[in-house]
Amino acid sequence: MNSKQDPNEPVTVATLNEAVDAILEGMKKMVGGVRGEMNERFDKVDNRLQRVETEVRFVKDEINGLKADLSTTPSRGEFEELKGKVNKVLSNQIPFIFPITSSIFL
Repeated sequence: MNSKQDPNEPVTVATLNEAVDAILEGMKKMVGGVRGEMNERFDKVDNRLQRVETEVRFVKDEINGLKADLSTTPSRGEFEELKGKVNKVLSNQIPFIFPITSSIFL
């Protein structure tokens, strides 16, 4: 747009189109800059989210491993029941005396 024009001169379609084009070009630059900045930020957030998802998968795998380990471990009640049975069998046994068959003891 020509800045030497008389301010009282009527606006022509060409002048108006030139002004609109200049405004639109400025808006494109502004939006483009903001868009690029937003895309950059979203990329960073996306990368962080991917790392968190990976870490959550590792934690879930560890929890599942612990569950599997604990599933083969008897509960306290089961342990006490088995301990009682073993103690009962041991208390009902006659003590076994080993016969001395070695020539060292004869």
